[in-house]
Amino acid sequence: MEKTVDKKRLQPVRVDNLIPGMSLGTDVFAANGTFLLAKGTVINESSINLLESNYVFSVYIDEKPHVHSEREKEMLTRSERIRLSPEFAEFRRNFEATVESIEEQLNDIVFKNVETLDTEELVKKPLDLLTGYSTADIFDMLHNLRRYDDTTYVHSVNVSLISGIIARWCGLDEEDVQTAILAGVLHDIGKMKIPDSIIKKPGKLTKEEFKIVKNHTVEGYRILQRCKNADDNMKYAALMHHERCDGMGYPMGLKASQINTFAKIVAIADVYDAMTSARCYRGPICPFTVIDIMIQEGLAKYDTLFIMNFLQHMGETYLNNNVRLSDGETGEIVFIDGNLPSKPIIKMDDGTILPLRESPLKIEAIL
Repeated sequence: MEKTVDKKRLQPVRVDNLIPGMSLGTDVFAANGTFLLAKGTVINESSINLLESNYVFSVYIDEKPHVHSEREKEMLTRSERIRLSPEFAEFRRNFEATVESIEEQLNDIVFKNVETLDTEELVKKPLDLLTGYSTADIFDMLHNLRRYDDTTYVHSVNVSLISGIIARWCGLDEEDVQTAILAGVLHDIGKMKIPDSIIKKPGKLTKEEFKIVKNHTVEGYRILQRCKNADDNMKYAALMHHERCDGMGYPMGLKASQINTFAKIVAIADVYDAMTSARCYRGPICPFTVIDIMIQEGLAKYDTLFIMNFLQHMGETYLNNNVRLSDGETGEIVFIDGNLPSKPIIKMDDGTILPLRESPLKIEAIL
């Protein structure tokens, strides 16, 4: 007989929203009846992977928090400690409120033909997130929110935060920082016109489908054109964020001096967030792999001021994180060279020091 679940005490939670440290309120079985996890199991990365690999989409979680022993705390990775912290819970609530607010406003603009942008409200919530946390904390939080479905709205919030951070790293004044945030919020508004069957397609796009996707830049510009108070920076960020300084971008193949300043900032934030987020056709790419790729091709594709500041500061935000290397061994990042941010110095779990600049090994994952 199936046991009745006490829903007053237990809450259903989607597996992609589980956080290490949560406690299972019921036994969990696969669709074929195979036993997977017992009631009371404390969720960790391994149990999340087990549930995902067996196509379990939601589980019941006991609302009573698990109290970790000192021994358990010592065994947690830095990311797991972050996800258990009250600061992360607060950031997550504020982040979700920001996504909901921006989703509502973008839908009003695109589908209800609202012609006036509430620019103050669009920039306020992302700016509050930037103001309330250090830069390193924000990237820690974003990294640990990667299990979100990466909708256009979530991506837009991420890009707005990263764009604001890049602007500050480059010494732009506060008005320009807010413009960068707003450009990030609005940069992908044209994607809302593209059918989900294309946006969420798990396989390779056809040439015709890719042509439709690329048109989101022009569509976004057109949407913002009819908004009475959308300034040129917002419009051009939507139109030009896929342009590249070497002339190899789209939709117009513009070169460096022809591309709007804020579109150049958003371009870097957009690529970084897109590559480090999960997609329907792949998992998230390790931030250090993305940094390595951007080092190799960034100086030609992106504005020198913005990409150099981004690369020099970006690696530093992951200092003290636990990582897994390409040989499967694990350690902690203890030093990052701003001139070679993808090759930090690692203190291995056995206590030895490994400078990655002297090794063929790479960082495979942040734990």
